[in-house]
Amino acid sequence: MEAVIVNQSKTFTLFGFSKQHDQNRAYSETMFELLDKVWAEVRNNNLSHKGINHVVYDANHIVFAGIELNSSPSEDSSLEEKIVHLDKYAYCKHIGPYSELDKSYRKIESIIETSGEHHQPPSMEIYGHWNEDESKLETEIIFNIK
Repeated sequence: MEAVIVNQSKTFTLFGFSKQHDQNRAYSETMFELLDKVWAEVRNNNLSHKGINHVVYDANHIVFAGIELNSSPSEDSSLEEKIVHLDKYAYCKHIGPYSELDKSYRKIESIIETSGEHHQPPSMEIYGHWNEDESKLETEIIFNIK
């Protein structure tokens, strides 16, 4: 799919964990560390969820990894709530191996540049359900634009 500019607001209410990314590590290491914590909390508290991983890349190298829950967790949950509201954004749905995500990122960066828009954090990756066939993996990429 090609990248597009979407002039429609979208809001995500996510529950997960965040931390500042160590620039000496791969982003995937930070993402998996946080998602492991999220899924441990979900399993330990038997939380009802939509099963889709969301990773939010924010200013100052803050990474948030979380999921959408079917209802808010109890007050004693250690999950952080993060609301991401986008008024306008660039979007691309990547289908294929994660190792080729950079192609979709280049599409998004190109459409932002050619449209005269400007990216302002956050950006997001939304991972579809796992498939052993890497050619069928789906990852939505979203860049907030102003």
